[in-house]
Amino acid sequence: MIAVLRNAALSYRALFTWLNPIGYISSRLVRPVGMAIVFTSIGSFYSTDTSRVLIGSSLLAGVGAVLYGMALSVGNERSFGTLRIWLATPEQKLAAVCRRAIPHIADGYLGGLCTYLVCCALYRSWPIGIVPFMGVLALAMVGACGLGLFLGALAFVVEDLFLGPNAAELVLMVLSGVLIPPQRLPGFLQPLTEIVPLSHLMGAVGKHLTGEGWDSRLLLLEAVTGFVWILVASLLMFVTVRRAAHRVE
Repeated sequence: MIAVLRNAALSYRALFTWLNPIGYISSRLVRPVGMAIVFTSIGSFYSTDTSRVLIGSSLLAGVGAVLYGMALSVGNERSFGTLRIWLATPEQKLAAVCRRAIPHIADGYLGGLCTYLVCCALYRSWPIGIVPFMGVLALAMVGACGLGLFLGALAFVVEDLFLGPNAAELVLMVLSGVLIPPQRLPGFLQPLTEIVPLSHLMGAVGKHLTGEGWDSRLLLLEAVTGFVWILVASLLMFVTVRRAAHRVE
């Protein structure tokens, strides 16, 4: 276990230029808090449920950090010119990407929690307690890992570093229910929300905010959705790694 954590820490230090204090604060604290303030303020202006938007924005902040981190853990190998060397090593790529995900999962969890605390303090509103939110955020990390692993697999063959995570974050903003309730989406988009991470979790959050309590079925569906994404992403990675290795031969 110590070796796994050491490997994860080394990959983080080697592949990410935001390890400097200014880069970290701007990308991991200022940006997500700013986005949460904007979305919550817009929701307040249009008289929507700001509690739901505040929670959703905080979850999105944590999940976004995982998505970008896991995608760039592969994509930066291409940027730094080391992808060819890495592909030539006997290291199992799926296991390597999972190890590299550890700092980003911890980072995303901390970022999501900080975003929630700051926004709750600014708006003087605590939709749910800190402990329940920590549990909700932990469950959100399952879906984040699955979608992040999917983006990491695509990064082996997609040259644009930010295409995948940017598109994934946009999909989450629109389809996951963190900002827009699914029932307000166009009819043809509503069925797609069932397979998007965070959608079932936000449904459970919405029920809790209306006094119905936590819906265990929706929470279980969220966990299942996350694990399905992990399975699909793992299969995709075997394909993309072989394709990337064939390209560099």
